Amino acid sequence: MDGTNFQRVLRVGVDLMLHPRFTLPYLRRLPLSGRTPISEQLPWFSYAAIEFLERNLKPSMSVVEWGGGGSTMFFANRTASVFCIESNAEWAHAINSKLNEQGIRTVSVVVHQFDPVDAAGFAQSPFIRAIGSQRPDVIVIDGYEESAPLRPMCFSIAEENIAPGGMIIIDDSWRYPIIRKSSKAKSWREFRSVGPCRYGVTTTDIHFY
Repeated sequence: MDGTNFQRVLRVGVDLMLHPRFTLPYLRRLPLSGRTPISEQLPWFSYAAIEFLERNLKPSMSVVEWGGGGSTMFFANRTASVFCIESNAEWAHAINSKLNEQGIRTVSVVVHQFDPVDAAGFAQSPFIRAIGSQRPDVIVIDGYEESAPLRPMCFSIAEENIAPGGMIIIDDSWRYPIIRKSSKAKSWREFRSVGPCRYGVTTTDIHFY
């Protein structure tokens, strides 16, 4: 999250005081440890959101994610199917390698590159349109984030496709207040805490339909 280094360190200290159960996982999986979300098979979300998902995902659910990684394995191990839309071919190869290593056969990974500075083109790109007519129970909006309008555009498409009773998950949601304002969800919840393989505190929002 934004702020000075002192503010970021202070946020971590306060968060670990509020959530002491996250202290050891956070320290064990700091980036300097060499561990990655893929090696840990965990999303790059807040631990608070991961904890919630571990309790509420169901084996019958289907998942679509814009931007994969450790989250792909995490959802594959807890749901019926995962459709992962990636923009980076090398990253997609790393995901597929881990899936093959684990013997996971319920995941499809497709690669659609796009120009991150062409917002108008992105709205019609194969990347954002790859969801097609699917009606998944869970949609994850992650991946490339340097160009702020991209995740809100994915969110608009996600709301058209999410199944009744489903969830849309926004990673690093603090960057996108516009999503919270535009959401048509019945309710939404912010999960703020430290997370795996990252420094600092982040927020992951889940919108419920």
